[in-house]
Amino acid sequence: MTENEIVTQKDPQMQMFSQLMQGTLKKLERYCLAARPMLGGEVYLTGEEVCSLLQLSTRTLQEYRNSGTLPFCKIGGKILYRQSDIQAMLERHYYPIPKKPWQP
Repeated sequence: MTENEIVTQKDPQMQMFSQLMQGTLKKLERYCLAARPMLGGEVYLTGEEVCSLLQLSTRTLQEYRNSGTLPFCKIGGKILYRQSDIQAMLERHYYPIPKKPWQP
């Protein structure tokens, strides 16, 4: 391509650039939709998000609240869970597989 050449939308390089930009835009949109805003350095999740993340029923999540297994924030009728509390709960209830001695 020379300095004085006009680039049109039909130009193969321009079409490739356009496709790359469209792909980048789609990835950026997916990222923005999935991103969670932080409040004071903490990410908060709704009950629906926690149920989906841990594959729990709403009743089981309620039982975790009632038993004190999972801390929560309640503002009006809205219940939120800190992501760090979910991680801590999982770590508290983690049972590693015991290593067996090597057997020939």
